[in-house]
Amino acid sequence: TYRLVESDDTFTGGKLTLTASGSSVIVTHSSAGRLYSGACATIERTDLARTAGHLTLPVAGYSRSYLGHLVVTADGGELQVVNRVPLSHYLYGVVAYEMSNSFPLEALKAQAVCARTYAVCQTKHRAQGFDICATTHCQVYQGTAASGANSDAAVDQTAGEFLYYSG
Repeated sequence: TYRLVESDDTFTGGKLTLTASGSSVIVTHSSAGRLYSGACATIERTDLARTAGHLTLPVAGYSRSYLGHLVVTADGGELQVVNRVPLSHYLYGVVAYEMSNSFPLEALKAQAVCARTYAVCQTKHRAQGFDICATTHCQVYQGTAASGANSDAAVDQTAGEFLYYSG
């Protein structure tokens, strides 16, 4: 179940379509029709549990699944989608893409600690409306499609662990 914050509409299932028209985001639902048009659309999951479902977005001919919330803005007829997620949910997507789920658990745990530390220190994209981009410029994050039992366990088993130097 998801909620479109700006209109306070709640929906389960169906297809949500977001399009850009200049600097406006238009949101329609396959059964409810047009829900909203405005500068920003925020799609929130009503249950943030990892097992409570995800949003699937088509991207360049394929689709990616995301946990958490989506904040969508438009500029010049193009959409910018920001995935707002708890740190652990973000790491499920990062660790699995930066290393294979088949790597030894201890190696994945080391990656989880490094990725977590890096993520909380980043501010370079704040002026653009997000903290970390989804490319190798920051950390590779492509949603949850590649996450698996080992990479997820590495994130869970190192929860709250960070690297520090000189304090």
